[in-house]
Amino acid sequence: MHVGILSHNFPPHPGGLEVMVMNLARGLAGLGHQVTLVSSAWEDARGVSVEHGVTVHRLPTLHHTEGFGVPYPVQFGPGWSAVRDALRSADVLNAHGALYVTSQVAAGMARKRGTPLVLTDHVGILEYEQRHLNVAQKLAWATLGRFVLQTAQAVTTYNGRVADFLRSQPPHHEPRFIGNGVDMKTFAPRDQEQRRAARGRFGIPPDDVVGLFVGRDTPKKNLPAVLNCARDGYSLAVCGADRALPEDVVNLGLQPYDAMPDLFGCVDFMVLASIGEGFPLAIQEAMATGLPVVVLWDEGYGAWVSREAMVVVDRLDQLPAAMQSMASDAARRQAVGAAALEWVHSRWSWEATVAQYEALFLSLID
Repeated sequence: MHVGILSHNFPPHPGGLEVMVMNLARGLAGLGHQVTLVSSAWEDARGVSVEHGVTVHRLPTLHHTEGFGVPYPVQFGPGWSAVRDALRSADVLNAHGALYVTSQVAAGMARKRGTPLVLTDHVGILEYEQRHLNVAQKLAWATLGRFVLQTAQAVTTYNGRVADFLRSQPPHHEPRFIGNGVDMKTFAPRDQEQRRAARGRFGIPPDDVVGLFVGRDTPKKNLPAVLNCARDGYSLAVCGADRALPEDVVNLGLQPYDAMPDLFGCVDFMVLASIGEGFPLAIQEAMATGLPVVVLWDEGYGAWVSREAMVVVDRLDQLPAAMQSMASDAARRQAVGAAALEWVHSRWSWEATVAQYEALFLSLID
């Protein structure tokens, strides 16, 4: 089977969606399928390459909206001609995020060639503070999103809230829930010697209790709410973007993805205060290292994780107390981390995720 995957971003561009697409593509290639992946150039990663059995086309791209916290890459140039040729033999197309240029192109190809299209939508619709962004987003769903949804033979997601939204949009697909896995060999607990060595490499105080924030520089991540929490007896480390931070915060900047297993493994807890997510891979990867996670709950998460496997807050004003409780109670950190590990090992694997996508794709071309 030849699978064409089109995603607006892909590693080395940072983000959980990028990692999910990477694992799906590599997993399908590992099962013997031909996989062609189309995405954006980022920094020095551009052109056509073969990576872990996947042929990757990284097209010249405008990333002008990154600075506004609204990533909307626009691919351009003659590389699209090579992409159309490469996907001519595709048996099925998988587009990620209905509103992006890559998904519009995928829908156009699917209609023209009669190729089955599977849409994987990660976040549905978001609520921004700026009214004009909300208006633009609703208009985009009424036009661009509808075009992709009406073309798609199947729709997948991994968030219950997103599934409800997709059901509400014409032609009212019944989304298939396919949760993401986690690489449990790479993301695994570290021993004390490994923890200390990792702290030295990252410049994290060796003896402090340390909470970790991971997130891009975008308002929906709610970093200001985390920074405003009084820190009594613990330090805060922040990574995910190059940005100015208070002097008492360990500023880790933008870390390569390969560094994240050691980073998760050397801190004491993680905090995720974002809104409008699918289900962040950072949560899954942190839990796989045995790291207790403090999470601003989204009802959509409940289809893929139990509240009992983490520390949950339902409002941002509950965040300071939850973080302080984690920092001051080593026994509770250990108990929550153990519950997280048990959940990960009993329910999450990339092999299962890839197998579900493979079965779906094959059912559409039989």
